[in-house]
Amino acid sequence: MKVYLATRGEYSDYRVCHAFAHREDAEAYLLGEDVKEMELHDGPVEVRYWYDLDWRAEWRDREGDGLAVANPLVNSELRDFDGDEKNVTHEWTGKWLTVKGWDKQLVLKVYSEQRAQYLARQEGVS
Repeated sequence: MKVYLATRGEYSDYRVCHAFAHREDAEAYLLGEDVKEMELHDGPVEVRYWYDLDWRAEWRDREGDGLAVANPLVNSELRDFDGDEKNVTHEWTGKWLTVKGWDKQLVLKVYSEQRAQYLARQEGVS
């Protein structure tokens, strides 16, 4: 089931004014400036950490400190879990590798494999 949120404001002034069962009612609400459609859940939504690893092949590997960014750099954020704990993707953009997924160890494994393949190709080993 969907609900429709009548909202107003931006950034720190943003707020949800009311939730409606029908879009037309949310759009008709005079104090609302926008309408956001959302799914209504019957119970709690599972939240997990999503990991995002970036490695730049042209940079040397290093730990991060106050002056330099780590390479690889691993960030994480809490997100709604999609139910697929083995969900890991990787993408090369030039010499920049990005690996994302729910399982940090699996993200690190895919990074390690992709890094090893890249370095082998650089050395002429297939």
